[in-house]
Amino acid sequence: MSIREIATDRRTFLKYVGFGAVSVAAVGSLAGCGTRTELKASGAGSVKMPTFLASEGLTPDLKGTAEGVPSAFFNYPKNPVRSVKTPPLKGETFSAITNIFGPPPNGRDKNPAWQEIEKRLGGKLDITAVSADDFATKINTTLAGNDIPDMILDDGASIPDIIGFLQAKCQDLTKFLSGDAVKDYPNLAAIPSLYWEQTVRDGKIYALPIPRGGTAGLGFYNAKRYADVGVTDTSKIKDADEYLSIMKELTDAKANRWAFGSTSYGLATFFQLFGVPNQWREEKGKMTFQIETDEYLEAISFVAKAAKAGYIMPGSDGWTKSQMVNAFTNGQVAQIYDGLPGYFKADGYAVTVPGSAPFLPFAAGGGKPQANLDNIVFATTMIKKNDDASVKKLLGIANLLAAPFGTEEYLLINYGVEGADYTRDGNGNPVPTANALADTTVPWRYLTAPAPALYLPGHDDVIRKTHEAYAAMIPLGVANPAATLFSPTDASKGNTIRQPVSDATQDYISGRKTLDDVKAAIKAWKSAGGDAIRKEYEKALKA
Repeated sequence: MSIREIATDRRTFLKYVGFGAVSVAAVGSLAGCGTRTELKASGAGSVKMPTFLASEGLTPDLKGTAEGVPSAFFNYPKNPVRSVKTPPLKGETFSAITNIFGPPPNGRDKNPAWQEIEKRLGGKLDITAVSADDFATKINTTLAGNDIPDMILDDGASIPDIIGFLQAKCQDLTKFLSGDAVKDYPNLAAIPSLYWEQTVRDGKIYALPIPRGGTAGLGFYNAKRYADVGVTDTSKIKDADEYLSIMKELTDAKANRWAFGSTSYGLATFFQLFGVPNQWREEKGKMTFQIETDEYLEAISFVAKAAKAGYIMPGSDGWTKSQMVNAFTNGQVAQIYDGLPGYFKADGYAVTVPGSAPFLPFAAGGGKPQANLDNIVFATTMIKKNDDASVKKLLGIANLLAAPFGTEEYLLINYGVEGADYTRDGNGNPVPTANALADTTVPWRYLTAPAPALYLPGHDDVIRKTHEAYAAMIPLGVANPAATLFSPTDASKGNTIRQPVSDATQDYISGRKTLDDVKAAIKAWKSAGGDAIRKEYEKALKA
């Protein structure tokens, strides 16, 4: 296994800033990928999703749903079940490439957790683990040399001609996983359809999901300060006018208190409140990008109005992450935007900011509230074309790595070997030893992973509140209809041509430009490639 030490620790390869997901796309095409054939619409409608089967022998304290609400556990089961009783390999060695966050782990020969996982596998998986910052360069160099590992991470940004690569070099997994076929791999079957939909490309299941939480939510608020102005449930806020009045009541600049403050104005919050499309909107085969909508202009106009009135902390748009966290922690701002997974960690907002809560959506213009399905997968993993027997063995590896929370395998992958890497408290929860970090950072979870579970022992109230937030927002979820489609123009220059619109939007909110300047930037985006991107997505939908 080759490991490169990380220079910077990034929580994820996609950061939601400005008006959407920013992706890094290389220019050109991969050598040996051949010519792309007809693009096909992809998603739940183009192929039968794997049948969902809840894990046997596991009883969560709060049940999850097939739609993606995560199960919740107050403690780790004292008698975890073994989900894979027969090793999927018989001495074979396969290869994989993925990324890694943080320092490299102990090597195989000095790592009891690594050794035990491969014992459970019945063979070896040689992993090339690359710093997330270097992954795009490494993966394209590797693939251009036709040195293709058996399992390949697709981070959604690093491989420019992803359709061509899939068709030429990757295994179509549809016959192995579609419908009831997935029952041969029970842990994979326990992953809800929400996540499998992200693995479909060109009308086929081409990858394995690495699930996240489904929705990143709308940020967090200080429940005590909101209660002081008469709000105990943000979903009950009537409309934008009432929200603006609440922001006014929450603001006292002389006391160093503001209603809102977030990097880049936390626009993701306001986009969802105003019903801005989750990237793209599809209606009868016609695609509309979010910046082209009235809802987009209404949302940024509201933020500009709130900023001008002084309800948004001055300068907060340029904050670093730590500055934002500190301002929320010390009570300077009553509301911020950050992803929902940041709430229920040991050092998350629920623990560090007592009384904080996830902000539940209301509809700024009336009607049905919206929560974007914008945090569905971390990435997906492709399998190199191979004979059926080898593919089944690789899916067996994935099945073990996807062992759900509450199993022996999950405990092993995430916490290591009992005694060497953790002990268990009186409730059965693992307590890490000094060796744990160095033994458990082998990036198994960046190849395949189970559906997420909510778990923070000793904080039952936090887990209940988080589960309630997911249960409220997932049913309101709005997907990006282009998430599993491919546009060559978007891949090659989409981020570049969107940037001037983002810049104009930020300048308008801060008072440096006008709304007409934003409209002019949107018009320029269309002629610079936006219209071409739309046509390519519409062609993919029609195919």
